Amino acid sequence: MPPSVSADRPPAGHPEGAPSGQVGRAEWGLLTDEADWSVELYRILGLDPSVPALTLDELPALVHEEDRPRLTAMVTGCLVDARPIDGEFRVRRPDDSVRTVHMRGEPVLGTDGGAVSMWAVIRDVSELRPHGRSLATGPPPVRRFPLQGPPTLDLAAHHMPGAPPVTAAADWCDVLELPGGAALLTVGDLTGPDPATLLGAVHGLALAGTGPAQVLAILDQLDTPTSLRGAVCCHYEPQNRNFTWARSGRPVPLLFRDGTGRRLTAPDDPPPGADSPYGQAELTLRPGDLLLLHTERLGEPDLARLLGLGPRLSTARAARECVRLLAGELGVGQHGDACVLAVRVSG
Repeated sequence: MPPSVSADRPPAGHPEGAPSGQVGRAEWGLLTDEADWSVELYRILGLDPSVPALTLDELPALVHEEDRPRLTAMVTGCLVDARPIDGEFRVRRPDDSVRTVHMRGEPVLGTDGGAVSMWAVIRDVSELRPHGRSLATGPPPVRRFPLQGPPTLDLAAHHMPGAPPVTAAADWCDVLELPGGAALLTVGDLTGPDPATLLGAVHGLALAGTGPAQVLAILDQLDTPTSLRGAVCCHYEPQNRNFTWARSGRPVPLLFRDGTGRRLTAPDDPPPGADSPYGQAELTLRPGDLLLLHTERLGEPDLARLLGLGPRLSTARAARECVRLLAGELGVGQHGDACVLAVRVSG
């Protein structure tokens, strides 16, 4: 994770102002004290992309003095207690303008369960905070990853950042609680500069009652610079524990039940004349079931190793513990920019 300028960064010089809603990526190595930022993050912060990215110790210098304790609390909780980061703070750019940003991230755990690095996605939300204030007024609440679903699901995620060089592709995982207690669960790979627009469309479609297969079909038709490479889109209904899912590409969720793991059966092709080119599959989950949703950057050997963890995963008490087992099994930097979402049915 070298601090040198990535190939996707523009030539040296002061960057143009970042439009609100732009999303940047960062990773900080704890063993080397080095940092790696995407070009979008330099633009958000108003910094020259030809200079090395700021370390975690240097980052507070950009933060509004009133918000520095909040940032310190978020970073400390992440690195010491392995808590995910999800909060807002203001940054003061070199031109003295103030922007409000929303940071989401989590630690990357080593084989001993300790943090070896920290990654984050930082979005400019200034236009949503017109008075220059961040949404929170104190330390952010403790949350599992940046994921919030119904109380019947225990959620955690593991991100495996790929080795340099950094590419324009990125992975994502997301959980959205829907009216009535249902949940939308998605993981996938994106290519392009504005993932926030596409993910916003996913939320809007789900809130409108669109099913997983139709969500994927509509995303294929969106005219945006960000495209979907492969994804799994799922709907969970807690009243009857019905799980409906569709996929674009080859990812298939893994189900662990009674100490044994298996791949779910991929959906059949849709019937002629259907509204979506994607099929849907359904199954009824049970309390104690564990689902692993993953991006397609995990290869067949990786998935076979995960399936072999069935007996150990069955004894895990929480999704976060499952994630730590996965982190130790898969390691870091060997699987592209991959993500695994652990979903444990708790009720």
